[in-house]
Amino acid sequence: MNKWQLEKLARVLVRTGVNIQPGEKMVLQTDTMAIDLAREITKEAFAAGAADVEAFIEDAEINHLKALNCSVETLKNLPEWKKEAIDSILRTGKGVQLGVRATRPSLNADVPDDHLKAQAFASNELRNVVRNYIHQGCLKWTGTVYPSLEWAKKVWPECDDETAYHNLENAICKMMRVDEDSDPVENWKEHCKALSVRSRKLNDFNFKSLHITSELGTDLTMDLVKDHIWCSAGEMGAQNVNAPYVANMPTEEVFTDPDFRSVNGIAYASFPLFISGKLVTDFWIRFENGKAVDCGASSNVEFLREALFRDETTRQLGEVALVSKKSPIRQMGRIFYNGLIDENAACHLAFGASFPDCVKNGTEMTKEDLIARGVNFSVSHNDFMIGTDDIKIVGTTYDGRQITVMEHGDFVI
Repeated sequence: MNKWQLEKLARVLVRTGVNIQPGEKMVLQTDTMAIDLAREITKEAFAAGAADVEAFIEDAEINHLKALNCSVETLKNLPEWKKEAIDSILRTGKGVQLGVRATRPSLNADVPDDHLKAQAFASNELRNVVRNYIHQGCLKWTGTVYPSLEWAKKVWPECDDETAYHNLENAICKMMRVDEDSDPVENWKEHCKALSVRSRKLNDFNFKSLHITSELGTDLTMDLVKDHIWCSAGEMGAQNVNAPYVANMPTEEVFTDPDFRSVNGIAYASFPLFISGKLVTDFWIRFENGKAVDCGASSNVEFLREALFRDETTRQLGEVALVSKKSPIRQMGRIFYNGLIDENAACHLAFGASFPDCVKNGTEMTKEDLIARGVNFSVSHNDFMIGTDDIKIVGTTYDGRQITVMEHGDFVI
């Protein structure tokens, strides 16, 4: 990336993403491929008044060598000091967390499946340190991406290396509302306002349930958690933190918590999904009385089963998110093979953990009270895309009115 792109990306990630305030410390989780952006982020954080920036830098090639040569037991065992290093900053209440990594879709193709699963287990354990504070609603956090040539060639296989990489750089900047002529912070203010209008409309209906159908065969019903809140980038930080922030950049979604006990029917994925370094394609999941009971896929179904049937909570839904087919990411006409990007191109669901801050006063409630309302607590959270050009979503209110929310892939409210 050139200098102005790096500087503007850093500016919007620091000033809008985690919105760091004077005296706060940043936990910056990154990798060696994204080091140029990590340095700009550090510079911008100090300019914003950060007390410190602690960078946790990994190298994908070293992790690949570990995956090839370490035992399953070694790969699965996450040292406590790694957790403590991050937790020691976040538990002070004055830490923010920013993750920026490059995607390497094919790097681990030669790694045995059981080694990939073990390494993914340890990575998830480390993510759970951050996730703990996210679910308490007391952490400003943001995740984003950085281009790699391997990723660019996966998305633009018809192009030569230079063109593919240039296309990916430009695509990421466009998703992030970064260009040469405008201030990305101001661009994001306008974007967040638009998302807030959408979430407020959904909250005004106070739906009891949703019915989701698509031409792929999705036919799914679910209740929403009582006193649920539809959230978006415009609402992050409304409860227990000192300033608004934007979790995940880019973002185009409005999302809330389904009642995990109520989900019935079948969901067909509209995008492939990377799980533990493997691409699961053309998959479906069937739910009965709130639990996934079966699934299928045209490739790597065992990885889907491993994640889905890990325990009772991973078999349950934790999120429903709505995204218009007019999303700028969807309009690019590419599958990006990256969960953060692709989930903002299509409506999606997640099996695993819900969000307590998607419930009125949820961050002040006990875990037991939240579970009693249908909020799912789990050790993982896996988004999968179901949005299509013909998806239809109908909400039913508590007084029995049926309101079409989306039709032909776009909002109609």
